[in-house]
Amino acid sequence: MTKYKPAFNNLFAFEDYKVCGVSVEKDNVLVNLSKRRKTGICPCCERRCKVVEAFQRKVRDLSVSGRDCYLELQTYHVSCKCGYYGMEKLDFLDKYSRYTNRFVQYVAELCKTMSLVDVSNAAHIDWKTAKRIDLLELEKLITSLEKVNPTGIGIDEIAYEKGHKYLTVVREIGGGVIWIGKGRKKDTLNEFFTELGEKKCRKITVAVIDMWNPYIASIKENTNAEIVFDKFHVIKKINEAVDKIRKKEFAQASEDERIRMKRKRFLILKRGENLSKDQKDSLEELMVKNTNLYVAYLLKEQVSEVFEETDLKKGIARLEKWIENVRKINVDAFSKVLEMMESHWEGIINYFKHHLTNAASEGFNRKINVIRRRACGFRDLHYFQLKILQTCQ
Repeated sequence: MTKYKPAFNNLFAFEDYKVCGVSVEKDNVLVNLSKRRKTGICPCCERRCKVVEAFQRKVRDLSVSGRDCYLELQTYHVSCKCGYYGMEKLDFLDKYSRYTNRFVQYVAELCKTMSLVDVSNAAHIDWKTAKRIDLLELEKLITSLEKVNPTGIGIDEIAYEKGHKYLTVVREIGGGVIWIGKGRKKDTLNEFFTELGEKKCRKITVAVIDMWNPYIASIKENTNAEIVFDKFHVIKKINEAVDKIRKKEFAQASEDERIRMKRKRFLILKRGENLSKDQKDSLEELMVKNTNLYVAYLLKEQVSEVFEETDLKKGIARLEKWIENVRKINVDAFSKVLEMMESHWEGIINYFKHHLTNAASEGFNRKINVIRRRACGFRDLHYFQLKILQTCQ
């Protein structure tokens, strides 16, 4: 043992401790540590002080050669002239923890990419212990709203459980998620603005959302921000209208025509510029024999091109022209689209001014869904919210 002491002291280089013994069993390694000094160090004034009592502790550390490693050591209860009375502070071990700080960090890192069950198997600890460790570390890392000063925000909702249970997710434009609330009511978003504070709310100049009325009402009540409706939400509504026409045409088609129309939905809804030559040929063949569907497809493609306009006045003019064309053609399936655009006109044309979307939120939503699938659903909503903030900050 004496021969290998320098190596062991390097592996377990904890301040004020040295290795005095190592025993290896079938599945475990036990490392005995002894104090280098007989006096305590006050965590307040950092002066040497009197040791009132010594406690023997056994804690888990990082594995050694595939074996679980435990440390046996003494910790001091100290009394100082400055008035401090309590446990001394160790840089590698929290006061009442049964795990070293580096083991805690190891488990927390595993929890970023693995399920709690997998972490439990990898670290040889109970999954509840893994969750408790991760939860404590997450609460240390998460930034409060006191440290953010958003001038632009994107707001979206995500379902976290079956039965129409949602979370409201707020992100900073150009940044990550800064707040998550339960529900998607006006009161939910009001909570965010209340926590942010009136002064910071006044600095928000733009908010990107879908056309959810409770969010609209909350933004107008709490800020002076210009609302931008996500262009992808508008295009989605138009795609739904096109798909409605496709279904109607399919229902009225002959057996031979139905065979030709089958499995062509993605060709119709996909942007034309993203189709391969074979896909374009297949789409053209379909459109030749379906005039109504062809007209709807052209309208869909036109509006996508309109939203690529970078000039505010030209963008508004082109969108107004598109609406005029839809009215002239008089396609029933587009009537609800027109109603939606008329009732949300200001927020829609604000896109041409700010050119902002919630595409980043959709990216975050995919990450959130990965977190949820990894956990097979989260019953602990607080833990789920913290995992979202960790992944999407």
